[in-house]
Amino acid sequence: MMKRIFIAAAKILLFMAGFVLALYMFIPWREAGKFAVSAAQSILQQRGMRLNYSDVSRAEGGFTVDNLTLSGMVEISLGSVTVRPAFLSSILSLAPVCDITFRGGSVRLGQTMNFGDGGFLLTAGREVLLENLRTNGDFSLNGYMTIDTSAMRIGHAEARLDVPETFSQNMGVLRNLLPLVQEGDRWYLRRK
Repeated sequence: MMKRIFIAAAKILLFMAGFVLALYMFIPWREAGKFAVSAAQSILQQRGMRLNYSDVSRAEGGFTVDNLTLSGMVEISLGSVTVRPAFLSSILSLAPVCDITFRGGSVRLGQTMNFGDGGFLLTAGREVLLENLRTNGDFSLNGYMTIDTSAMRIGHAEARLDVPETFSQNMGVLRNLLPLVQEGDRWYLRRK
């Protein structure tokens, strides 16, 4: 009896793995990307923000969005963003999980701050979790943060923020907008 149950469970798991693999191999990534960006535009517009881009193309295991700009209180620009869904992690966490990499990033808050290339692992649950957050520009960020989507603010964060010395005197002003903490010469984005 136990042997039959084990064999049936193994067959079901094998079928599900084959189905997910086939789905992954044959997804029209460009169209899936256009749908995802369109849905994001709609959601962000309801929160008073605008999302613009020039094109969506297929990438290995995902899609790439070119010349993406998010405008609201600040303006974030990315030369390109590649999104790769992590199906196994999504199944295990019961929430959508994607590996996101980007090139040519900058943020404009009065003046333009270049944060270069980087990436993060995104988990979209009740809060959006950004793990392994890393950038390599003049302004670099390394760590993690969560975003409370209902209030559109940082929930929890623990990330080191490196800024050019010429900009460090402006960090006090940003404390009014972000949970910034200074320890010696280093700045941290921190909220428990």
